Amino acid sequence: MKHIIMGTAGHIDHGKTSLIKALTNIDCDTHKEEKKRGITINLGFSYLNLPNGESIGIIDVPGHKDFINTMVGGACGIDFVLLVIAADSGIMPQTIEHINIINALGINKGIIALTKIDLVDDELIEMAKYEIHDFLEKTTLKNAPVIGFSSVTEQGKDELIHAIEEIASQTQEKQSSNLFRMYIDRIFNVKGFGSVVTGSVLGGSMQIGKDVFLLPGNKQKLRVRSIERHGISVENVVAGDRAAINLIGLKNENFERGMIISDKQLETTTLIDAYVSIFDIEKSISLWSNVIFISGTYETQARMHLLNTDVIQPKENAIVQIHLNNQGILINQDKFIIRNSSGDITLGGGYVIDAAPLHHKKRTPSLIENLNNLSNNNNKEQNALGIIYIELKKEFKPFTPEEIAVKLNITLEELKAEILKEAANFVFYHTEELDILIDSSYDKVFRNKITKILSEHHSKFQLFPNGLETNELLGKLGLTKIKTGRIYLDLLLIDMKKNQQIDKYQQTWILYNHKPIIEKQTLNEINWLENEILKYDTEKPVFSEIEEKAINNKIPKNKIKIYLTYLASIEKIKFFQNDFIHLSIFNKYRLKLLQQISDNEEIGLEINEFKELIGGTKRFRALLADILESEKMIIIQRGAGVETTKFLITSLGKKYLHETIS
Repeated sequence: MKHIIMGTAGHIDHGKTSLIKALTNIDCDTHKEEKKRGITINLGFSYLNLPNGESIGIIDVPGHKDFINTMVGGACGIDFVLLVIAADSGIMPQTIEHINIINALGINKGIIALTKIDLVDDELIEMAKYEIHDFLEKTTLKNAPVIGFSSVTEQGKDELIHAIEEIASQTQEKQSSNLFRMYIDRIFNVKGFGSVVTGSVLGGSMQIGKDVFLLPGNKQKLRVRSIERHGISVENVVAGDRAAINLIGLKNENFERGMIISDKQLETTTLIDAYVSIFDIEKSISLWSNVIFISGTYETQARMHLLNTDVIQPKENAIVQIHLNNQGILINQDKFIIRNSSGDITLGGGYVIDAAPLHHKKRTPSLIENLNNLSNNNNKEQNALGIIYIELKKEFKPFTPEEIAVKLNITLEELKAEILKEAANFVFYHTEELDILIDSSYDKVFRNKITKILSEHHSKFQLFPNGLETNELLGKLGLTKIKTGRIYLDLLLIDMKKNQQIDKYQQTWILYNHKPIIEKQTLNEINWLENEILKYDTEKPVFSEIEEKAINNKIPKNKIKIYLTYLASIEKIKFFQNDFIHLSIFNKYRLKLLQQISDNEEIGLEINEFKELIGGTKRFRALLADILESEKMIIIQRGAGVETTKFLITSLGKKYLHETIS
């Protein structure tokens, strides 16, 4: 089954809606006001079952100049157009405007229905056909067949259906993507079911039971209860379908025209880079201009800034940056129309080059060159690689291919195909679990930062062989809050080690070939500090006292903590919270205590026996006991009073004792 949509276009009262009713037996004018005024105001929707078994969706758009915005909203999802021109009127202002819009939206297939042939003779019909062929010669519809039709007599109906069937068979379905998007063109309530939204599926697919988001908005999840395609209940819809989707959780008051539903939480934008073509209008477009921007059902006032020229003449094109007054959900390659600020003239149309660009305050040659390359459809390979490069350049961080594919509105397969071309502008890290992309200049900056951070660490702690752990580097590089930060850093560190920029020492990262440096004076100062700690023997060392003695010996105050850390790293002292003790003293009394407790294992060692055994100061004994308890070598059984406290040996303590004695 093909998933394509046909849309009507043409001047008011040329018989679009009557033609669709004759083809499908469905009246697209369902609104009271439409019946009263005899014109189409809202978009009309129907479908046509073709003789070959295919079923295509149909969008009937209004032709009145006051409803051009609605026409654009309907045209955004169509695959080919049925351009309706009345034989008794010929080409009219809205006919031309609709053709311009069709061109701008990239619709290059269509059929011309020459309606009301029952009102004119054969000579006028032939003249009308000649005029149409001549006018369409310079448009995307230059080869479109022109078929006479009468809604009154249904003359030409079979020929028209055959032409629709033929062009439908030649029309390629929209390319699949990982992103489901659908502009909502209608919302209504069904009793017992709740809110139903309709629209043309622009990309991806949607199934019953899946979650979607109403955007822009609070990104609340909505559940798909049921789906209809062409009036028939279905399990899923794909790009190119007209769909009616019943959503659980949607309230009509939460909806505003211009919203979409999507299966991903897309970010809003108020700034886009775009390619614009100006229609054959009567005035030029200046460097800055106020316009109305329309894409799908989204419409907003905007300011358009020309980037590669100072003025655009009629029938010319340009690269522009458009500042949108209201937030919208747009992605790269989305088509749009611009109208003048009063909304009575369609100025032109184009497509989005970059849906989330930086604000271009200066029109530099390199900027213009990049954007021109991106908009050049003739060089698709360069264009695709260039788009990836510019997207990665926007933020100083790593991305997953999935994130970039969504931002660029391309499939993951297309993106990976470009990545495999090994472009020099970005770096690709591949793992079994996750792939990472990053701009090559940013990757180089991270490498240089790591080298600098480790160099500064080694300079400050030149006594030590070790460096920094991965988590420490993660924080210093500002990668902690980035989703892919840890994975990227792990891959980067491995690659830097492979290239002999850094190395691993125990659980830390160091510069390649890093060796600790200890000068003679430094060694003398460390030896002095160690001897001072040894002098405390069975007293707990006091840092402030040692610090004061160091100053008297002309040892800088800021070096004491570094020296203590060094002594701990070579296992000369042992830290416990903010206290420390020489390891030889600690080992001596640890062995002595464990032996005594082991000899009295059944009853343990009472507090008074502990005091007598260890001696020294109360603070020293407390420090010794706290360390042994933290090491799980003893259990301190605390009674109601101090005197009832007992020391018991653990299996870990027994193991240490056995290994030490043997």
